[in-house]
Amino acid sequence: MIKDFANRLDYNIPSHLKRMVMGILTGETKEPISLSGQPMYATGFPLLVYSQGEVPHFRVNDTPLIPESNLNVAGQIGNIPITFSLKGIFGLTGIILHPTAAYYLFHKPGIHFLNTWESHEKASPIDSQPLYNNLSQTNEVNTRVALLLDFITELQKNQLPAIPWLDRALDKIFETGGIIEQSKIAEQAGVSLRHFRRVFKKVVGLSPKYYCKVIQLNTVFELLNTSNTEKLHHLALDCGYYDQSHFIRDFNNFIKTSPENFLNGKYSYLKTYLGRHT
Repeated sequence: MIKDFANRLDYNIPSHLKRMVMGILTGETKEPISLSGQPMYATGFPLLVYSQGEVPHFRVNDTPLIPESNLNVAGQIGNIPITFSLKGIFGLTGIILHPTAAYYLFHKPGIHFLNTWESHEKASPIDSQPLYNNLSQTNEVNTRVALLLDFITELQKNQLPAIPWLDRALDKIFETGGIIEQSKIAEQAGVSLRHFRRVFKKVVGLSPKYYCKVIQLNTVFELLNTSNTEKLHHLALDCGYYDQSHFIRDFNNFIKTSPENFLNGKYSYLKTYLGRHT
């Protein structure tokens, strides 16, 4: 059984990037592994991810997806089944991006990256080949992270104009752990509910209702990663679920199994990948 999927790196993110970068993920297998049909779940955040060694192959709603590069933009995961398979030595260095970063930095709506990994050549509005070459020539994690952050700094120089009300709306979703009505967010943002839903889905890639559920469930996982798993249902209540059955229903909808089966099963290592990144 795999011990974990990826660990968050304690890295001092430069202040000018804190609206774009939510955290750093790193991980490596050390030895060759063989995995097939491993599930992937929504976290609410896209990634700029560099794979050392083998690149995972995916199936998205039973359709094969084979990344064209070791350096990709991995978009939001929507409400369809996604699995990955891997054979060989694998490692990753990932920059966890703000939900609006795909739009601001790469000049493409979040929905463009939904449920896919797009190569840096296709995704980037600037020349990303030097970044890829430099990443390929180093084995140091901190160097790879610095190179990726420098690249985001370059992207930031030509980012699209901010949408302040959308940024504030996402801050409110994070602040409340996803437990907030869409109408209330739109009202606080000063826009109509219809406009809020349309722009949110275009830029983030997911509907606000679904996104709030993703954040709510990942808030549970964030507590779970630092708490006693026997108190899972109490954690769920703390995260805004009305009762145990409400939590189990949401868990089954997102994870496709019960909380107990997941935590005691062969995919339990994925809980270290899930969790809030704010």
